[in-house]
Amino acid sequence: MVRLRALDNNDLDLLCTLENDPTLWPCSATSAPYSRYALQEFIIRAATADIFALRQLRLVVEVDTTTLEAVGLVDIFDFDPAHRRAEVGIALLPEHRQKGYAHDALIALCRFAHDTLSLHQLYAYVPEDNVPSHHLFAGCDFTHTATLPDWFLYANAYKSALLWQKRL
Repeated sequence: MVRLRALDNNDLDLLCTLENDPTLWPCSATSAPYSRYALQEFIIRAATADIFALRQLRLVVEVDTTTLEAVGLVDIFDFDPAHRRAEVGIALLPEHRQKGYAHDALIALCRFAHDTLSLHQLYAYVPEDNVPSHHLFAGCDFTHTATLPDWFLYANAYKSALLWQKRL
């Protein structure tokens, strides 16, 4: 069981680890590491603005134990209030993958997006070779609706993306 919560200052190390992991960059728009200072400023900005101002929301995934250990992050971004949709992303620390936490976090995020944000749809672009993410989205009732050729450029090579969508 997991829970989602807002970022706080104690999450700086988690944010630095995940944002600066080059193995995750092909799934994002990241192409260079972020400084601790830049990520600290992001935490401060996220604490003082809402999704309507930033057009994104980053939440910490905690394992529901006595210690409430932070194991990863989920994001809603490219938020479009006019069409009530947003892109979703998820990243867990390597030692916490393949334990069902991503599934539980994505289900919780979908519930939050529907119940609290009144979103109609979430979607994700996943590199074609990211098989664990394809299984994750399929297992959370997202539908593969398109394959986009040469969608991601990383290390001078293009990769196609699968578009996963879910009506909430």
